[in-house]
Amino acid sequence: MKGLRDIQDQLIKTSQAWVLGQGFNAAQAQKLRQEAILLNHAYYLKNIPIYQKVAREEGIGETTNIEDIKRKLMLSDGVFKSYNQEWLDTGDFGEMNQWLSGIYHKRIDLDCRGARSMDEWLERLENTGINVTLSTGTSGFFSFVPRDKEGWTLAKTANTCYLASLLAHLNIGMSSGHFPLKQAVRLLPPPAFMKVVGKMGLPDFDAAFLGFRRGRMGNQSLIEELAPLFRRRYFLYDIDITGAALRCLRRGARTDEEQQLIEGLQTEVISRKEINYLKVIENIEKSTDAGQKIFIFGAPYQFKELCEVMASYNRRLDLKGGSLILLGGGWKSFIGESIGRDTLVDMLTDALDIQPKMVLEGYSMTEINFLMLRCEHGRFHIPPIIELVVFDEELNPLNGNDIKGAFGFLDPLAVSYPGFIISGDYVHMINGECACGLSGPAITEIGRLAGSEVKGCGGIMGSIQA
Repeated sequence: MKGLRDIQDQLIKTSQAWVLGQGFNAAQAQKLRQEAILLNHAYYLKNIPIYQKVAREEGIGETTNIEDIKRKLMLSDGVFKSYNQEWLDTGDFGEMNQWLSGIYHKRIDLDCRGARSMDEWLERLENTGINVTLSTGTSGFFSFVPRDKEGWTLAKTANTCYLASLLAHLNIGMSSGHFPLKQAVRLLPPPAFMKVVGKMGLPDFDAAFLGFRRGRMGNQSLIEELAPLFRRRYFLYDIDITGAALRCLRRGARTDEEQQLIEGLQTEVISRKEINYLKVIENIEKSTDAGQKIFIFGAPYQFKELCEVMASYNRRLDLKGGSLILLGGGWKSFIGESIGRDTLVDMLTDALDIQPKMVLEGYSMTEINFLMLRCEHGRFHIPPIIELVVFDEELNPLNGNDIKGAFGFLDPLAVSYPGFIISGDYVHMINGECACGLSGPAITEIGRLAGSEVKGCGGIMGSIQA
């Protein structure tokens, strides 16, 4: 789909122009976005069984329009966990292959003989070029979102280019190769920019990730995308987090082996928690002493714990100017604890000597390929790559510049799975100019729809400690 990929690259470049405020054309962005969405519709119709079924029931063929897609062809995010839980309980990964084939653009004929766990099955899928990202909530039921290698690379390209544009907009003064960052962002097309970034990385930065070394959950996937860019990186938990361990944690151990998985995870996260945070603090001190800026990424829950450990040891960090914090993963844990954003930012600015404007916050979900960042005026701005839709209680698309309802999106970057999704999030969307300089739709409030389970990496971390 060379034509689609060209449009996707143009959309990424358009999003960079939008962030930098340089030559952004909203009408052209909408035209590109909707052209890509219609191409995706035609592709889904030919290749993805679940989408074929819905389109057939609605009487919609290859020729359609954006409004009909919004009204008739959006899928619930529940489609990504519509398998029988017994298949995972009994290790029937042949059935899981068949189910996953229904939401993927190719038939999956993977030999699962001898696969003893969900993680081994996922590893075998990855070895064939299928990367599956997980999300879970209070039910312990996993959502599985499959991407092929091209889709995985495209998502990484889009997010790296967007974040680089944001850093350039903040005038952090970084360079990538022979060019200052802003010049590289402006001059290079996305594939060329990624080659430069991949080769040179971000040598002025070291990174602290308040998560696990490796895992398939949403935040962990972002960590794996970002970590190689930095000169030096360290992790709060220098172990892999497995899907099997998380599933046992939420659903309860059923065998001695599963109990061992839970106990191993709890030992690292509970018994060694303070030791692990102190190691992160010491690593940040060493990097700062070496003249490095620091990038710290984690869930609000984890930043709160970091500040609490620092306070208990009377420790304080003096991060170099230009250092960044990125919050992601939700504000409330499964055990009901939460912290206000202003309170947490005050804690961080005091403990780390960082300016409030350098505390960024991202909003995303496993089913979408793009991170949406909160500006200093409290808006999560929707990049022009994404077609945002807000639905009423009867799942009718709403129109207007100030509306509330279920958050839906059409993601032009999603090719290997259906990217026209209605999520379980309840949002307040406004559309217009923002004092930060960005324009277009933005989200000011995020909650969960009635009956939707709590999701998010912050909640997962809270549940481990419950």
